[in-house]
Amino acid sequence: MLDEEKLDYFKWQIPDGFRVRLTLLQKDDLEFLHKWKSQVDISYVTSKAIQPISLEERQRRFKEKIPSIFAIRRIIDNRFIGEISLYDLNPKNRSAAVGYFTGVEYRQQGYTKEGLWLLLNYLFKVVGLNKVMADTGAFNQASIALLKSLKF
Repeated sequence: MLDEEKLDYFKWQIPDGFRVRLTLLQKDDLEFLHKWKSQVDISYVTSKAIQPISLEERQRRFKEKIPSIFAIRRIIDNRFIGEISLYDLNPKNRSAAVGYFTGVEYRQQGYTKEGLWLLLNYLFKVVGLNKVMADTGAFNQASIALLKSLKF
């Protein structure tokens, strides 16, 4: 069983990487996220059944309960470039799942890989998880390559 104190992601201090840092998603990030997710067929980038939602609905959900979503930010200019969601956290089994989304103009530049590596490293070494899962569509070759490169 995991220590309750280590599960409070509001207190997490994930060290910066070389090019990116992870912060909790902020209200100001929602417009970028909505714009990016509106530019692509979201069903192409995930294996989950996801319905498009309006910016207002995204803001309402954010206001109701701040989700465990981390913003990927470039260190050089603190620009929000993507997100990593942590979900299905199971303290008893010491496991969780992650999902991620990167703005189109920031894809295939190593930012998401570095952000995922930072979070995974923290989850295993500090929080004490022993399993982190991710899934993607069989058609999403870029995501498959990313997950393989991180030893999923």
